[in-house]
Amino acid sequence: MTTIRQILDQKGWGAVVLKGRQSVPQAARFLAAKRIGAAPVVDDGGGLVGMLSERDIMRSVGDFDGDIKTRTVADLMTRLVASCTPDVTILDAMLAMTTNRCRHLPVFEDDTLVGLVSIGDLVKARIEEAEFEVDSLRAYIVS
Repeated sequence: MTTIRQILDQKGWGAVVLKGRQSVPQAARFLAAKRIGAAPVVDDGGGLVGMLSERDIMRSVGDFDGDIKTRTVADLMTRLVASCTPDVTILDAMLAMTTNRCRHLPVFEDDTLVGLVSIGDLVKARIEEAEFEVDSLRAYIVS
């Protein structure tokens, strides 16, 4: 079974992060420029304080009558964040995402943020895993 460590070995370790004091328009431009749907929000010491997603931004448009130009990342971010370690399996990470209704998991090793995986990363890895299993079974049957 594939682990988050194997996904990060392919995808790359590390995560782009936001600061709580950044403006929402600045954060939205950042997410769009990086072509990502969410980013961890860290304090000045690098500790995780939340996550900001495109969904958080869109929800706030309704909550603040569309005036989010003066809001900060800290105003909109999700504060209770599910996370995992590199040794978690794909299926356990998917279960955590389903249970916590999130699409991104920060990855921590020894209390340090070392990466971020999305549901897309997990689905891609699971499909590759399933294709390998099918190919292996076909090779076994033919031999």
